[in-house]
Amino acid sequence: MPPRYLLAVTVTLLFFTTCISPENPSSTVVRDSAGVMIAENSLTASGAAWGLQLPPVLIIGQDEKTETGPRLFGRINEVIRLSNGDIAVAENQTGEIRIFDERGEHLRTFGRLGEGPGEFANLWTIAELPGDTIAAVDPLGERISLFTSSGAFARSFQIPRHSGASVPNVIGWLEDGTLLISALIRIPSNDTGNQSTHVLYSADRGGEVLATLGEFAGEQLGRNGYPLAFGGRAQFATGGNLVWYGHSSLLELVGLDPSGSVHKIVRAESVPRVVTQGEIDESRAAVDERLQGMSGPAVDRIRATEFASNPPAYGRFLVDQAGNLWVERYQSDLLESSGERGWDIFDAEGRLTGYLTTPGGFRITHIGTQMVLGVHSDSLVGETVQMYRLDK
Repeated sequence: MPPRYLLAVTVTLLFFTTCISPENPSSTVVRDSAGVMIAENSLTASGAAWGLQLPPVLIIGQDEKTETGPRLFGRINEVIRLSNGDIAVAENQTGEIRIFDERGEHLRTFGRLGEGPGEFANLWTIAELPGDTIAAVDPLGERISLFTSSGAFARSFQIPRHSGASVPNVIGWLEDGTLLISALIRIPSNDTGNQSTHVLYSADRGGEVLATLGEFAGEQLGRNGYPLAFGGRAQFATGGNLVWYGHSSLLELVGLDPSGSVHKIVRAESVPRVVTQGEIDESRAAVDERLQGMSGPAVDRIRATEFASNPPAYGRFLVDQAGNLWVERYQSDLLESSGERGWDIFDAEGRLTGYLTTPGGFRITHIGTQMVLGVHSDSLVGETVQMYRLDK
């Protein structure tokens, strides 16, 4: 199943919302089709209850009124745990990468705002690469900077563009250091029902394009040319030696190798749900509040945004160190919520193996074998780094 044919499969647009029952006995079929592992989880599929041990085993930056220096955060974009156990934080507001030990003690800081070597216009994500290297993505500067684990700047390179595509979006890295990037290659005219298309391609650690993995369905657009509110979209994630694609209109995740060949497909049935008029009214009210006092053609186009009939099947998905797929249950981006988040976890063979609820205000950024790391946002305290032990 070459990637170009996946577009036809995934744009069937059977809109679902995740509603997998943990009470029913498991019902998952895993089969092999021409070397492709396909896992089908039925409506009766279920997983065991996983949990995060409370309180968190680590908090960095607990109180902005008393914390100063590197433990005080303005806006954390990402937190990862390095292979030696240290914690690296991408602090967007200052353009700094801050390293802490396992006890939360600050070790060093490198990077800053700017356009020179080792500086960032917009520090977005970070990752640990083979060879004791920390990579930092600056989408505004369209470059990736490489540092040693001690914080010494090594070099940088421009994020490669694909011919005919828009601004590149870094997806992540495979375990061998191969870089994965997506970009819009087609944005349709303003006809109702048109869908954007993404190209997925890979590059080496010098920024040279290696291969094009395929083209994939993106967002469905309304007559104003903007994506449908509550509509599905293309999502990508990397893990191990696979890059994963999903269209959030249905729970079907496809794992591809660096050549673009399909290795795994994970599917889960769920009960379809219709977007309610109450949700539409609440969404429009939230948009009106944000646009208050603004006018012009662009504002008029935003107000004319159309709504999908059915909400997405999931919000986002991540891949942990063991190859499990973590699929976050959908919550609207338009309707801000600091409440608890639900996750369904599929094992390396695609079976629904667990489900988890995370505390309100906590955003997962890194998942280990026995721990979960992320950012907790609080209107009073601000942002803190938190780590929880994971009970499976």
